[in-house]
Amino acid sequence: MAISPMQKVMIVAHRSQAADLLAALQEAGIVQILDAERAMVSKEWPELKVEPKRPRELAELVERLDRAIHFLKPYAGKEERGLFSPRIEVDAQTYEHIISEKETLSLLTHIETVKSQLEKLANEADALRALRVRLEPWQPLTTPVEELGTLSSVTVFVGLISDLHLSKLQEQLQAVGAAYEKVASVNNMEACLIAVPHEKAGEVQKLLRSVEFETVSFEGLKGTIRENIARIEGRLEEIEKERAALEKRAAELAGHKLKLQVLFDHYQNLYHRLTTESTAPATDYVIFFEGWVKKDDYKRLEEIVASFEACTVSPIAPGQDEEPPVEIDNAEPVQPFEVITRLYGMPAPTDVDPTVFLAPFFTVFFGLCMMDAAYGLVMVGFFWWLLRKIKGDTRFMKMMLFCSVGTIIAGAITGSWCGDAVQKFLPQLTALRNAILVFDPLEKPMYFFTLSLALGYIQIIAGVVVAFVHKWRRGYIREAIYDHGSWLVWLNSLLVIGLAKAGYLPQWLGSVFAVIAVIPALMIIGFSEREGGWINRIGMGMYNLFSTVFYIGDVLSYIRLMALGMVSGGFGMAINEIALQTMDVPYVGWLLGGLIFVAGHVFNIANSALSAFVHSMRLQFVEFFTKFLSGSGMAFSPLRRSFRYISLKK
Repeated sequence: MAISPMQKVMIVAHRSQAADLLAALQEAGIVQILDAERAMVSKEWPELKVEPKRPRELAELVERLDRAIHFLKPYAGKEERGLFSPRIEVDAQTYEHIISEKETLSLLTHIETVKSQLEKLANEADALRALRVRLEPWQPLTTPVEELGTLSSVTVFVGLISDLHLSKLQEQLQAVGAAYEKVASVNNMEACLIAVPHEKAGEVQKLLRSVEFETVSFEGLKGTIRENIARIEGRLEEIEKERAALEKRAAELAGHKLKLQVLFDHYQNLYHRLTTESTAPATDYVIFFEGWVKKDDYKRLEEIVASFEACTVSPIAPGQDEEPPVEIDNAEPVQPFEVITRLYGMPAPTDVDPTVFLAPFFTVFFGLCMMDAAYGLVMVGFFWWLLRKIKGDTRFMKMMLFCSVGTIIAGAITGSWCGDAVQKFLPQLTALRNAILVFDPLEKPMYFFTLSLALGYIQIIAGVVVAFVHKWRRGYIREAIYDHGSWLVWLNSLLVIGLAKAGYLPQWLGSVFAVIAVIPALMIIGFSEREGGWINRIGMGMYNLFSTVFYIGDVLSYIRLMALGMVSGGFGMAINEIALQTMDVPYVGWLLGGLIFVAGHVFNIANSALSAFVHSMRLQFVEFFTKFLSGSGMAFSPLRRSFRYISLKK
C-alpha cells in the first residue's frame, strides 16, 4: 500500500558470462538496467562510454516475423481472429523445440515469397482493371492502335474533349482542314480521333491545348481495343486462379503461425537483452550493469548473480539529485485501481501512492454516473467473461468488476433497472423495486444534487488530509500545518458557518466557528508564503486565501455525477418508451420492440460506461490528485520477458 523502496546496484560481469546473466535477470524481471547515457559510472569514467550499437539484424528479423504473422491472420481460423482472443499457452518443451528448429526460419522465407507474389498479382490486377476502364470507351475503334501513329501523310490525335468545347473545336478544326471523328461519349466528354496533315499538326495542337483536350495514349498496346480488352480479361482470370492457389498455400502456412509467434516473442526478448548489453558501459573484458532493484528483491538478485562465477553485485549510493524509479505495491483488492494511477503518471519518490485513496471514490463515482442496476449486472457478466478469456494483465477488468458492483448498488437504491423498465414492462416487480429504493432522482433531484456536492467535498478534504499526514510523517511539521492544516480548519469552518446560516446547524455553533475561522485565515495570510519580505508574504497570503473560491469550483465540478447519472437514466427511459410504442405495430411489434430495447440499452451501457470512466477519472486527476500528488515520478521498468502472442505454462 505504498511506494516500494528502491536500491541502486552495480552488477559487474565478464563479457563471457554477460549474455547468460542478462537472460537470468530477464527471467526474474526484477532489475532496471541503465544505459551508458544515464549510468553514473559513465559520468565518473567517461572512457567507459560506448556508442550504442543495437542489433540491427535481429531487429529486422523481428519486423519480418511481425509482418508474416499479420499476413497470415486473415487465413487463420476464426478463433485466431477474435477481438478478445487469448494468448496461446505454450509449454516450455514446445517453446524450446520451436526456437531451436532451423526449419522455422526457412518457413518465414516461404511465407514472405507467397506474400510477395500475392502483392505482385494484386498490383498487376489493379493496373489491368485501370487500363480496362481507360480502354472501354474506345471499343468502337476498329483500327489497330499501333497503326494510329504510323500514317504517312496525316497526324492523328486521340483523346477526350468536354462537350462544352466541342462545337467550337469542330468549327476551328474544319477551318484548318482537320477531320474529326467521334468514337464514344463518356461522362460529358467525347472520345474522338482528329486527323490532320503533318504540316498543320502544330497549329491543331495549339487549338487542342486551348480547349483542354485530354490526350489518350495507347503506347505499348497492339491490336484493336476489343482485342486488348479480351487479353486483359483473360489475364485477370489467370491472376484470379494464381491468387486462389497462393491463398490456399497461405491458408496451409497459417497452420504454422504459432511457430512464428513463438519466434517473434523469443527474438523480441533476445533483442531487448542484446540492446541492454550493447548499450551498457564497458571495457574490453567487463560490462557494468548499473541499475535499480526493489529492496525486497535485492537478496534474490544476489542469489542470481552469485550463480555466475565471473559476476558480482553490490549496492551503491545514487548520484547527486538522482531520483530512483517508482514502483507501487498495493494489497490485492486495491491493485486493479493502479490502472488509474499509472494513467496519471507515477508519483514522485517522495510522494504518497494515491491508489488506496482513489479506489473507493472511483468506484462510487462510476456507479453514480451509470446509476442502473441492470446495467451493472450486464457489466459484471461481461467483465467476468473477459477476465476468464484474457490472459496477462487483468487489472483493468478487475477494476471494472468493482465499478460494476458499484453501479448495481447505485442503481438499486435509486430504483433504476434499465431506466424505468420495471414500471413499464414488469409492474409486478414494482413492490420489490420500491422495497430497496432509497430515493428516486427524478422525484427528488435535490437529494442527488446534495449527495454529489457532499461526495466532492469529502474527497477534496480527504486530499488535503492525505497531504497533511504525509508531510507530517516525513518531518515537515511546519509545512504540514501552514500549507494543509490551516486549510482543513478554514474550509470546515466555512462549511459549518454555511450550514448554520442555512438552518441545518445551531446558530451558536456557526458563531463559534466564525471565531475559530479567524485563526486559519491569519495563518494562510501570514505563513502560506514563507519567502521574501513581509509585504510580499502577506500579499501572496491574501491571494492564497482568495483561492478558497477555487475549492468551491472544485466541489461544484462533482455535479457532473448527478448530470451523467440523470442522463443515463433519462436515455434508458426514452428507449423504453420507444420500444413500448413500437410493440403496438401489428404482427412484428414485439420483435421490433425487443430489438429496439436490446440495441438501445446496449448502446446506452457502452456510452454511459465510457462517460462514467472518463469523468470519474477526470475528478481524480484534476480535483483530487492536485491536492497532494505531483505525478512526476519515472516508472520502474525492469528488464523482463514480455510476450505479445504466447504465454508460457508455469
